[in-house]
Amino acid sequence: MAEPRNVVLVTVDSLRADRCGHLGSDGNLTPTVDELAAEGLQFDNAIAPAGATRGSSTSFMTGDYPFSRPGADRRESLRDQMRARDTIAERFNRMGYETAAFTANPWTSRSFGFDNGFDHFEDFIEETTSNRFRDGGDDDAGPVRETATRLVDWWAGQEMFMSWESFYDDVDRWRRSAEEPYFLWVFLVDVHMPYIPQRKFLSLWPLTYAANAWLFGGADQRLSPLFRDRLLSAYDRTIEYTDEFVATLRDDVGDDTAICVHADHGELFGEEGRYGHGHLHESVIHVPLVVGNVPSERVKDPVSLRSLPELLTGVAVGGRPTVERPYVTTRNNDGMYVVRGRKWRYQRTYDGESVSVRKDGRWQRQGDDHPLHEIGRSIVEQQRATEAEKQHVVSTVQNIDA
Repeated sequence: MAEPRNVVLVTVDSLRADRCGHLGSDGNLTPTVDELAAEGLQFDNAIAPAGATRGSSTSFMTGDYPFSRPGADRRESLRDQMRARDTIAERFNRMGYETAAFTANPWTSRSFGFDNGFDHFEDFIEETTSNRFRDGGDDDAGPVRETATRLVDWWAGQEMFMSWESFYDDVDRWRRSAEEPYFLWVFLVDVHMPYIPQRKFLSLWPLTYAANAWLFGGADQRLSPLFRDRLLSAYDRTIEYTDEFVATLRDDVGDDTAICVHADHGELFGEEGRYGHGHLHESVIHVPLVVGNVPSERVKDPVSLRSLPELLTGVAVGGRPTVERPYVTTRNNDGMYVVRGRKWRYQRTYDGESVSVRKDGRWQRQGDDHPLHEIGRSIVEQQRATEAEKQHVVSTVQNIDA
């Protein structure tokens, strides 16, 4: 076993795989991430375990899907998941690592138990004037309050409007003082909607603000041709800005530190008439995942972000665990399931099911008699049965405790 090395995990909110050069983009938006991929470990088919931050982050931090205690609200369910499961930080702690996290996403704050296992945890919640995610706060506010909260956050540059430069000095200060080996997690929200780049990347700002207002106003499809391209352009600029973070971090930590960069999920820009995330479209579940400063390897079989704890604790001691599988699964809170292979996907919703196969770089829907229907159906049913058993156990324990 090799001497333990420092490990840094960078989570980028809402970054689509198809905007990264190492995964086919020609926009030169992610040169630093692409370089890490070319010289290190690249996963071509990394799949988010859920379509939004809540489900995805709890899964990749613990290695398992979240469960819901009957009658509990979603905040309490997330806390239950983080308490009941062994987190990646706790694993590194047992290996003798000093651990720290800096997250600008309130859904991964201490309010939801994400501080479990970290020696140092900064979620900037105490500095947030809108305070909707502090303990006891109401994160399900009505539309008027939600709009007012977003305006306050935007004006103050906090929560989902917090740029990486605003807290990078805090990250670097901790890194310099930490005892090695250390594990550092940084969660960035610069790419997340609203798509408003930093000033040096912002062009045609009146149209950019108008396009974001259109998006939050419901994205009337009659105006989509006018605003979609402007949103995509602004989105791309936020990706360029985020790549600058990776470049700065890489220069500061050096070649002896393993750097993992990934997205928690992707984003929709008009596909199937949808914007944002949550729906398990390919542009949402297919995400970048690279590990730099490790031996070069390209992995084409699917890997779920649920494997991150196993992958990173293995990389930390010079190994490369086999985390890829013939297929992986993902789901959302709307009862949608997707089974994803290297070149195929089975999708089930309340409205029905479908199978698509990737040919010549494009997904093509197959007929109802395709044999992957039966395979996908079997996998989903098995997973649902496992989840039902977990629910039964949780309910039984709850009744005993009562």
